[in-house]
Amino acid sequence: MMLAALALAAAQALSPAATAFVDDATARLLAGEELAPDFPVRLQALPPDQRLMVIVYLRRAGFLSDVVMPVDWVISPASPALEPEPEDHE
Repeated sequence: MMLAALALAAAQALSPAATAFVDDATARLLAGEELAPDFPVRLQALPPDQRLMVIVYLRRAGFLSDVVMPVDWVISPASPALEPEPEDHE
């Protein structure tokens, strides 16, 4: 029984990027704030399995209660994360 629970926990482990997203959302929730405005872009950068687990967390935490997310978007491949543009140092 304990081995099955351990295997399930390992299978549901969040990546560092997903964990950072959840930690940020939790801090915002505790501070009474909304999600960051760029949350869809950050979610899209996650692999689909990680994105789905984060979305489930966000819904359970009370975020996204009135947001519709198409299934095609949720399961689409991860898009590259946007990198800040280099500053011009002349």
